[in-house]
Order: sequence, then C-alpha cells, then structure tokens
Amino acid sequence: MISILVFVVGICVGSFLNVAIFRVNESRSVIKGRSKCRIFEEPISAKDLIPVLSFFILRGKCRKCKNVISWQYPIVEFVTGILFLIFFLKFGQELFTLIRDWIFISFLIVIFVYDLKYMYILDRFTIPAMIVAIIFNLWLGAIPAESLITGAIVLGGFFYLQFVISNGAWVGGGDVRMGALMGLMLGLNQGLVALFLAYLLGAVIGVILLMMKRVKRKAPIAFGTFMAIGTAVIIFFGDAPLQWYLGLFV
Repeated sequence: MISILVFVVGICVGSFLNVAIFRVNESRSVIKGRSKCRIFEEPISAKDLIPVLSFFILRGKCRKCKNVISWQYPIVEFVTGILFLIFFLKFGQELFTLIRDWIFISFLIVIFVYDLKYMYILDRFTIPAMIVAIIFNLWLGAIPAESLITGAIVLGGFFYLQFVISNGAWVGGGDVRMGALMGLMLGLNQGLVALFLAYLLGAVIGVILLMMKRVKRKAPIAFGTFMAIGTAVIIFFGDAPLQWYLGLFV
C-alpha cells in the first residue's frame, strides 16, 4: 500500500515537473495561473488534469480543440513515479536520504528533459539544485565537505577548461554549472564515475544515431541529458559501478 502511495506521489511530482519545464521555457510563473491548452490558451478543467490517466482517457488529444497533447506529459509523470518508487524500495529506511534523493532526481529529470527539448541547461535549475545539494549533503554528512568542494571544482573546471579552449564551441556555460552540480551531489570520486558514464552513454547513443542517419557527425548533442543520467545512476548504485569496473582488472 505504501509503495502504491509513493508511486502516485511520484507521478504527481512528475506532473509538476512538466509544468516547470513548459512554463519556464515560456517565461511564465510555475506556481501561479491555471493550466491551459497549449494551442488556444483555453483553461483545462480539473478532470482533464489527472496525471497519466487523463492523457489516455482523452486519447492524447485536447478535449476542446482536439489538438495532440505531447507524450512528454505521461512519460515524465510515469518515469518520475517509477524512480520515486525504486528509490523508496532501496532507501526507504533512511528517510532524510530518501527525501534528498527524491529532490535530486526531480532536478535531474527537469534538466534532462529541458536540455533534450531546448538544448539549454538553465541556471534556474542548476543553481537551486546546487544549494539543495550542499545543504543536504553537509547536513547528512554522507559525503565529506572537502570531497564536495573538490568535486565541484574538478568537474566544473573540466568543462570550464573546454569552454575557454573552444571559446564556447564545445560546451556551454550550462555544462560548466552542471559539472559543478554533479560534484556537489556526488563528491569527487563518484562524480568522476558519473562523468565517465555520461561520456560512455553519449558515445554509444551518438554512434547509434549516426548509424541510423538520424544526426550528422558535427550535430550538437544535448550532453546535459547524459550527465543527468550518469548522476542519477550513481546516486542509486553508489560505488557499485566503480567497484565492478575495477574488478575487471583484478
């Protein structure tokens, strides 16, 4: 019963994350104002705002104008629910760690989707996430303060160096701050593993897309999406991926 409740809460959080993603891009308030049809700006009734269910009840179309509703809505809501549930099943006995990780995951989902859709990693997301990461990690004491600071400097500096050398052609300022966020969420050692996973995943996906001729060789990549995935994986698995990798050489 508790697991079902957690899943439902996660879905509802995912609904709010969708609101944040769309409204921030439109320079609208995330908190104020009713939800409206994205085409004709007509207010949407409460019965059509049930996360996940309303999308399928309406068959993916607005009740009034019949325009297609983005699949982003149910996907983000459902995935958030699943992730909340997975983290609850693993960390449910550690309440404050669980709350921290739920908040981290929420920020990472927003960063993932926003960068995938709009090719930007906004300070509006990364800066608050940094503050939350510092407060929670120092309070819980799970990661030494020096590891958090060093991780932020090393990972953020890694992207800053690329930014300076390429004059912003390789990475953007958002990548620099995302690197610092990874360090503040994970510390130095786990942050480096997350970064490695991000590059590995980016390389694999990039090769697949090239083989499928879905992108050109010099097409820009929303690397923040891979950084978000790498960070989420390490938040969940901790040192396990690093231990597995090192075990290959022992």
